[in-house]
Amino acid sequence: MLSSWKYGTHKQYSTYYARWYKFCVQREVDHVQPNVSEVLDFLTELYEAGLGYSAINTARCALSQITVYKKGFTTIGAHPWVIRFLKGVYNLRPPMPRYVDTWDVGKLLCTLRKLSPVSTLSLKHLTLKTVTLVAILLAARTQTLVALDLENMTVKTSKYCFTVGKATLKQSRPSYTPPVLELGAYPVDRRLCVYTVLREYIKSTQALRGEQSQLFISYTKPHAKVTAATISRWIKLTMRMAGIDVSIYKSHSVRAASTSKACDQGVPIEEILRTAGWSSAATFATYYKKKVPKDKTYAKKVLATK
Repeated sequence: MLSSWKYGTHKQYSTYYARWYKFCVQREVDHVQPNVSEVLDFLTELYEAGLGYSAINTARCALSQITVYKKGFTTIGAHPWVIRFLKGVYNLRPPMPRYVDTWDVGKLLCTLRKLSPVSTLSLKHLTLKTVTLVAILLAARTQTLVALDLENMTVKTSKYCFTVGKATLKQSRPSYTPPVLELGAYPVDRRLCVYTVLREYIKSTQALRGEQSQLFISYTKPHAKVTAATISRWIKLTMRMAGIDVSIYKSHSVRAASTSKACDQGVPIEEILRTAGWSSAATFATYYKKKVPKDKTYAKKVLATK
């Protein structure tokens, strides 16, 4: 049963399991088989603590996994009163996008251009440039960047292709087939040519990685494979170098900045969805399409930013 959860899901649920158990101890509630009024009291406590709809709905889902309810409903979270409560929370505190606008990806590309030629860069700056450029061109989550592996890489004419195991991606589901991630040459400006940059990165890390096949490894000893949190920190560091306010914009904002710029440059919505791994245009329109302070492939349109 636990294997059916991804790591991120388990991490999210753990927070609410701890709060639920504390609530049950304080109120002498059966934490395995509570009644619906006790669950509503718990969710109300979360609401009064300032949590919004998304967080409270996550708590509802978490409780549905560990509680038993034997009165005709599959889970406690499916009880009509709980569903009605969540609708009320949605009306009072609807989920809102983190950002109302985004930064111009051109600022970040300008900084990456300055990190040239790549053959003269320190391993730290080569790593920062490679990670950030790949994140921009794939409009990728850090989770996807962590999943890039040399064993699942093929080299074709002027491009690197990666396949990613579906179990490692957030959007994975039984019917989902992960796309092949392509990182092709950009001869218009070799300073932003991801093929050139990635080739230099692989060459520079070859002697350091030992048996480690994960693409991105630490630029400090012992040069071990890195986590999504480390990659996120690297991207934020590069954003800070570009003068982007990282107290407002986090590393995940690269997805919005990249896809919003691509949309403004006329990239078809179908290609944006495919590149970013979204199945619905509504996801992009609601959470990622932001106002940007202003060849037809996704990567070339983004890289053409001055």
